[in-house]
Amino acid sequence: MRRKEYEEAKSRAIEYLKRANIVITDKERDSIEVTDYGLNMLDKIGLQILVYINTERVCAKELILFPRQTCPEHKHPPINGDPGKEETFRCRWGKVYLYVPGEPTKKSQSYHTRRKKTILYCLA
Repeated sequence: MRRKEYEEAKSRAIEYLKRANIVITDKERDSIEVTDYGLNMLDKIGLQILVYINTERVCAKELILFPRQTCPEHKHPPINGDPGKEETFRCRWGKVYLYVPGEPTKKSQSYHTRRKKTILYCLA
């Protein structure tokens, strides 16, 4: 990813946080991360992240997704006695499509191994 693309995505993420009425400090603003997972397709596969806390057992983050941008499927399983992590999601602004275990939803994306679509809406 080019530096210009990174900075543009970071600025756009800050605007999305403002739209959602999420107030952040200057330090938090400066710490926003942008990742395209090494695929160079940020507009399709990528994520903008503001980390509040991330320990071995707990994390609190704002995940900013742009329209039609996806975050790759992933797990945090137990390994060698480490219990792994659990995740929970809330939609703060807009609408999020979340794919979870269960009976496949009609017209779900074939590239997801989790095919039951759950839609998270912001009700604010």
